[in-house]
Amino acid sequence: MWDYAGRDTAIDLGSATVRMHVKDRGVVCREPSLLARSRRTGQILALGVPAQQMAGRNPDVTLVRPIREGAPTETDEAEYLMRHLVRTHHRRHYMARPRLVMTVPSGMTSVHYRALQFSAYQAGARRLTLVPTPIAAAVGMGMTEAGPEIAVIADIGAEVTDVGVIAFGGLVTSHTAHVGGTSLDRSIVALVRREHGVSLSLAAAESAKVAVGAVPPVGRHPMRQAMVEGRDVESGLPRRLVLTTADVQRAIEGPVAKIVDAVRTGLGGCSPEISGELLNVGVTLTGGSARLPGLERLIRERTGLSAWLGDDTGDAAVIGAADVLRTAGAQHPARDITPRPHLLTTVPQY
Repeated sequence: MWDYAGRDTAIDLGSATVRMHVKDRGVVCREPSLLARSRRTGQILALGVPAQQMAGRNPDVTLVRPIREGAPTETDEAEYLMRHLVRTHHRRHYMARPRLVMTVPSGMTSVHYRALQFSAYQAGARRLTLVPTPIAAAVGMGMTEAGPEIAVIADIGAEVTDVGVIAFGGLVTSHTAHVGGTSLDRSIVALVRREHGVSLSLAAAESAKVAVGAVPPVGRHPMRQAMVEGRDVESGLPRRLVLTTADVQRAIEGPVAKIVDAVRTGLGGCSPEISGELLNVGVTLTGGSARLPGLERLIRERTGLSAWLGDDTGDAAVIGAADVLRTAGAQHPARDITPRPHLLTTVPQY
């Protein structure tokens, strides 16, 4: 009967991309966390990719980002986004009331916690479980199945870098920094405007970052180029510009240093006993912005720990959240009948 009300659902509500996992169906949604709203009427016109395509093309349309720094800042819009996704992918437009698990930054404040709780229940959640992103990512990559092992996760998203150390089934220490892929894009926009007098969109800066972006390499590496289009600041006319790897490297140097400092701060909260074992464990990078070439090497140089990319799709957190819901629900079936949200800070035993 509970499956009739809605299959168990996991949501990774990112600042740039929202991902949804439905029981027995896998990851069913990877949509931009965007809403297009009419300036004249205030009505929501589109969400996801269609809303992204409307950006800057219709003067009556304004883009709304309901998720900032991993938490809802516009509760009504966040509720609309989650309710639309739940009803669409459960194929029951008015009866879907699933058990819902959501990933949250480990340093989420109580204000954001209440906002997320309100939006989730208004969107139709029957039961809400919140899982810190480092725990969800570790479970999604199978790093907790072998028992009381130590794992270090650095989830680098669009606006948040969340670093967590997991030991003996629990989150030992964590650190959340408000820096991510969007900070890199804004730095590229600022450099191009300052040095070339061209105004770029964040989408154009992101495409240049993906095409030629890299952390300053060691040794000789081929220089790559990318063509971007923007608006000349003085004349207001369209203008094309070629960005090289060196240009992007100079632009993102500051935000990349902040990401590495966030990893170092997250590791600094461990006890001496655990710190000694981290040399054999290393740092596992997840999240969409962790794919920047050379980032693993830079972390290795500045922390002394080995680092590698553990998830190249960005789906580890939402898959792990689904596994957490399945396991926690089997161990504590009584939680299904209480509307009180549950914040999970330990790894369920399989």
